[in-house]
Amino acid sequence: MPPEKAAIQEGEPSTTIPPQAPTAQESLNLRSSAASSSDGATIIVPRTDDFTETNSTSAGSRLGHPFSLNEKLQEYQNSSGIESRGSCGTENAGAVETAAETGVAPDAITEPHAVAPEGQQEGLSQKRKAIIVLALCICVFLAALDQTIITTAMPIIAAQFNSATGYTWIGSSYLLTSAAFLPAWGKLSDIWGRKPVLLSAAMIFLIGSILCAAAPNLGMLLVGRVVQGLGAGGQLGLVNVTIADLIAVRERGMYLSYIGLTWAFASAIGPVLGGVFTEKVTWRLCFWINVPIAVLAMGSLICLLHLQSPKITVKEGLKRVDWLGIALVASGTVLSLLGLEFGGVSHPWHSPIVICFILFGMLILCSFVYVEWKVAKLPIMPIKLFTNRTNACAYFVGFFHGFIFIAGCYFIPLYFQAVRGDTAFMAGVYVLPYVMTLSGVSAISGLIIARTGRYQEVIWAGVAMTTLGAGLIVDLDRTSGWGKIVIYQIILGIGCGPLFQSPLIAIHANIDYRDVGTATVTFAFLRTMGTALTICIGLVVFQNSMQSQSRDLAGGRLPDKVLNAISGHSAASSVGFVQTLEPAERVVARDAYARGLSTMWCFFLAVSAGELYAARKGSEEEGWGGGGGGGVDLGSGYFSGYNLACIWVGNTIIECSRHDY
Repeated sequence: MPPEKAAIQEGEPSTTIPPQAPTAQESLNLRSSAASSSDGATIIVPRTDDFTETNSTSAGSRLGHPFSLNEKLQEYQNSSGIESRGSCGTENAGAVETAAETGVAPDAITEPHAVAPEGQQEGLSQKRKAIIVLALCICVFLAALDQTIITTAMPIIAAQFNSATGYTWIGSSYLLTSAAFLPAWGKLSDIWGRKPVLLSAAMIFLIGSILCAAAPNLGMLLVGRVVQGLGAGGQLGLVNVTIADLIAVRERGMYLSYIGLTWAFASAIGPVLGGVFTEKVTWRLCFWINVPIAVLAMGSLICLLHLQSPKITVKEGLKRVDWLGIALVASGTVLSLLGLEFGGVSHPWHSPIVICFILFGMLILCSFVYVEWKVAKLPIMPIKLFTNRTNACAYFVGFFHGFIFIAGCYFIPLYFQAVRGDTAFMAGVYVLPYVMTLSGVSAISGLIIARTGRYQEVIWAGVAMTTLGAGLIVDLDRTSGWGKIVIYQIILGIGCGPLFQSPLIAIHANIDYRDVGTATVTFAFLRTMGTALTICIGLVVFQNSMQSQSRDLAGGRLPDKVLNAISGHSAASSVGFVQTLEPAERVVARDAYARGLSTMWCFFLAVSAGELYAARKGSEEEGWGGGGGGGVDLGSGYFSGYNLACIWVGNTIIECSRHDY
């Protein structure tokens, strides 16, 4: 601050108190005032009656309620350079001086990215906002579509390239890369701004799609999937962050429900499109379809999305990237997943390569936690996000949801193809009860949260029904009737649908708004990690089960040629081969597939139980319910009663399903 005294003006009194935490635009205005005050500019101090004095409960723990007066004034002091903090809470006395040199407000350097939300600026029409949100939804649609569109095509692709391991790697390479590099996208957007980084991710995804579509062999297809996954990670993480920048917190639930609905719809239509393209045209159309849609979305964002980005040079930005953290999380994730991928399938669990990959992967991930906690000045995943138990539980709910949701998309179609002998197209059609229910419930739950401001009951209902649905899927076999198949899928869809965005809204309600970007990307990382682990671990459990069954089926029940085809890592890619067997052999093979899938779903049932436990622990914390803490306290008795009701319903359904419909 120069020696001359800055003029202090008092703002006009507010006639309406906004029912949400201060937007990023307010933060930017205050920061801009602080950064420009060294030139003698006027500082505008809001009147104290513009703010509402609330009770002593932390404002961050109340969804849809204004910040307290003291918190507002403290934020103003921080933004004015009176007290500046780094993103980890450390003192940063030189932040204001750096701002004067670079033209960037202090928090834009030391804190996660804060932008001027277009949706909060005057003159922005609803039509323009709608087009922007639609373009963002398209980005999510494409990234989510490529998780599931190849589920019905993978057996045919693996058979065409004559690769037993192709079934595993076509899916897991995409998810693995998405998870490994997703945190990096969030920090890059904090430094250079949302729009340029999001467009870069979309361009990388587009290039990967072209590589996949034109791939002459399996190796090039996997390279394309890796490139696709790299771009998809950026899209999945940054779209939610951009929505948070554009939309006030009270309205955010509705817009996030659009994103969740888009994700669910992409998952719903993916297996059907994959089956149609593979059976009627070519599997390459699964990737060519991305090109015109991606170009349309990118063009809309280039023309209409105008978010203020930090004025920072490339050289200065590169210095602020947590390269060590990015390297550690990427390498640790890849090594751990590779070890799980190889174990018991292509290599024995006790083999040196499996032990080394898993051991060194876990050690590197532990090193990543230490670096983010103690070393990094601008960590890509601040440990402080997990110190609040409510947030930690919400993160784990999202992580486990990634497991169960993608398991339904990948392995229910495999059930129809391997156990019931259906074509790729019909497998996509038969999975519609799951994915369409999931889509509808996702939209409804988002609207409920937007209208009521409560998310606890939505999360509870979701995790309880997910656990019930996963347990019921275990019961499916070759002779299961259609009534059982449809009902089980609907129950699982009802459980997975509400959990796309409700845990993220719970996190947003319990953090400082400056951490929204990093927290959102962290949530996307953990859920994407869950989806990647689903493919790896789920297939390992399935393949090991098929391997163990081969010993029981030996001795004349099946020829050695058939046993080798359906055992271990060859099982998932031999679905088409099973259809060529003699009727008696085909029945034995399909029963073996059914037992293998049931064993795998027992694993997912255990995962959903972990999700249930995380939701239960989170509900014990104040601020978990939303709506300002003024809602009904359902407590542990309600939760226990709800679980007992679910168990009763499950037992009833299982008892009734003993009859084929």
